[in-house]
Formats: sequence, structure tokens, C-alpha cells
Amino acid sequence: GLVAGLNAAAKIKERNALAIGRDLGYTGILIDDLVSKGADEPYRMFTSRAEFRLHLRIDNADERLTPLGREVGLVNDERWSRFQEKHSQKERIRELLAGNRAGPVLGTVENPTLEVWLRRPEARITQLESWIRGQIGQEMAPGALATVETEIKYAGYILQQERQVRQLQDAENRRIPAEFSYALPGLSNEARERLRRVQPETLGQARRIPGITPAAIAVLDIYLSMDNVPRETFA
Repeated sequence: GLVAGLNAAAKIKERNALAIGRDLGYTGILIDDLVSKGADEPYRMFTSRAEFRLHLRIDNADERLTPLGREVGLVNDERWSRFQEKHSQKERIRELLAGNRAGPVLGTVENPTLEVWLRRPEARITQLESWIRGQIGQEMAPGALATVETEIKYAGYILQQERQVRQLQDAENRRIPAEFSYALPGLSNEARERLRRVQPETLGQARRIPGITPAAIAVLDIYLSMDNVPRETFA
């Protein structure tokens, strides 16, 4: 309902429609699932429906969605300023952790950088909170420390998931013409029927339709990549 209202207002004001991707929020997953898969029973938004759960965290919701809110006019100047301040503080904290060593700060014998030290399972950024506050010299933005800690401890997993997100975005950018008829050699009758019923707008959406195999997506990918799609493939 919120997204429908936003897009109704956007249409009246002749602005681009708001589209929340599967990599940006659970609202986007819910909408995409209902459009692509339908619902034979009441739909429940479980976190298990998301491919990128490590990316869709509570602590980074503002980073994912505030820029979208600003774009459509839901985020005022004061809130936007607080968002930018938090982002700046996060960058400053990362610089402090990368540029200082554990020995002088924590009084330890070992002397790795604080960033390397924080990757240890037993290390907690709360042990550095007083020192960080003193270095920054201003009130900390809510959640900044926790987000930095998560990003450092799970950096490898987050990087891997970011690559997967980019792959999804590439597929989402592959538009399927509205007049595409799916009368393609290599597509089964069942695949053609499912694709015609859903009428996916992108290759990424087509991939998520139940019953559409990777082989069928490969066929679509080939034809969508052709400079001159054969006339018989269109209605």
C-alpha cells in the first residue's frame, strides 16, 4: 500500500516510479514474489525468502532506504543531514581502526591494527567505545559503532554477497520487450505458458518464476542479446 501510494503520487507529478529491488528491502521481495510467483495462500514475509539476508540487516536499513526516501520526497533536510553525519562518522571510525594499533589503545602485548583485532570472535567494539568517542570529539550517531563492527567482522561474507547483488542487478537491467511472445526454439510449452502469464519485465524477474529452468533463462538471454531478434519471436 505504501509503495502503491508513492507511485500514484509520482505518476500525478510525472516522476519516475519507485521500484524497491530485492537487494534493497523486504518490501521489494514481497512485491516481486507476489508478481512473479503469485500466492495460492496468504503470503507471509519470512526472512528465508531473501537471497541476501546478510545484506538486508536491521542496522543498515537507513543506508539502503534513506536515499530512496530522499529521492521521492519522504526524507526532509534534517533527517538527511543526520543520515549524512552518520555516514561520515562511520568513515572516520573505520579510519581510526585501520590507522591505530591495539597495543597503545588496549594495553595488549600483541599489536595488530584495531581493525584486525576486531575481527577476532572475542573482540567487541564496545571495548573501544570510550576511546573512539574521545577521538571523534562529538556525540555518536545511533548505530554507527554496531554497523562498523558488523561490516568488519563479516567483511568476507559481505563482499561475496555484494558480488551476488551486482549479478542480480545486471539481470534486472536486462529488459524484456512488452511485445515479446516467447515463441523461441528451446523453450518448452510449459515455460512459454508461464512466461506469457506473468509477462516479466526483466530477465531477473523471469528467472524467479516457479518452473522456469536455468536452461530456459539461457535461451532468453541469448535472444535478448541479439542485435536483431527474429520477427517470429514477437507477437
